[in-house]
Amino acid sequence: MVYKFGIIGLPNVGKSALFNKITKLNIPSKNFPFCTIDPNIGVVSVFDGRLKKIAYCVSSKNIVYSIVTLIDIAGLVKGASKGEGLGNKFLEKIRECNALIHVVRCFKNTNIIHIYNDINPIRDIDIINTELLLSDLDLCERIIKKGSLRQSANDRNQKVSLNLINRCIRQLQSGFALRDIIFSKDEWKKLKQYQFLTLKPVIYILNMESNIDIDFSLDNVFKNNNFNKSTVFSIILNENNNTKINNMNYELSKKNIFYIDFINCNTIIKKVCDALKLKMFFTAGPKEVRSWIFKKGETALQISKLIHTDFSKGFIRAQIISYDDLIKYCNISKIRKLGKIRSEGKKYIVQDGDIINFLFNI
Repeated sequence: MVYKFGIIGLPNVGKSALFNKITKLNIPSKNFPFCTIDPNIGVVSVFDGRLKKIAYCVSSKNIVYSIVTLIDIAGLVKGASKGEGLGNKFLEKIRECNALIHVVRCFKNTNIIHIYNDINPIRDIDIINTELLLSDLDLCERIIKKGSLRQSANDRNQKVSLNLINRCIRQLQSGFALRDIIFSKDEWKKLKQYQFLTLKPVIYILNMESNIDIDFSLDNVFKNNNFNKSTVFSIILNENNNTKINNMNYELSKKNIFYIDFINCNTIIKKVCDALKLKMFFTAGPKEVRSWIFKKGETALQISKLIHTDFSKGFIRAQIISYDDLIKYCNISKIRKLGKIRSEGKKYIVQDGDIINFLFNI
């Protein structure tokens, strides 16, 4: 599975510029609203420094990083859930994504048009969040209508599903995202099929430059919005920025806010992976060392199909070396003699950094 991350926000906030920096592409990024109409799509490698060390220990000739898909989605405006601006078409593109990167304009530059003619990050965040919320509410109401028509007196599962959707409706009508609710595993499984927008993890990018009042951007934005605890906040400073945030890094980290220089903004992809609780396991041999993205909590059987469906169909066992052991001894023969290669079955919960060789038989 290749995870999809969508870049969202109002028009002219820096979405396409961020997309270009991360993907190293050169899609149009011009000074007028709706420069982006059709979503731009790029494939991004997820850098992991452990791969080079593994390659050294196993004398591998090639390194292959995991990839994710980054989607630059056209700017949303107030009323998008009712078809305003470029409308529902782009809300549906957001629905395809596993996580969202919400870019918020905090820079004051009269040469770059703001669709509402003034800089107000709090209002801009609320506009986008409201449109996502209204879109989910509309979807819930359609699900209820369709389900009610099909429901029979003896259909217990249907009744449970409708009760769950009604719970979602109450949450949305109160003005809160669905990600703020604690759902059971069974409830998550039921809701996953609908791809609700406000269930998706979000990181917020505050696009700043040197002449912005940093205290305004940080304190007001974060104090006046009900952010979920799992949300990651990142600050981007524009390329030509000369501002230095003195003695603020520690205070920012306590608020789960991270300073990211525009030049090094690939770090954002790692933050999105963290928000999705994505981890890495590795396969290693003389020909190549490769990283694989998996969801925290998945079993050896579940992740084996990431490499090939035959691995899961004919699964025998997984031979596992921990990353720490490989780096410590840096010799497979010695690791084997020391008994550091473990054999695990189908139900083994894979750990971040596991180096795995799957044994299978078809």
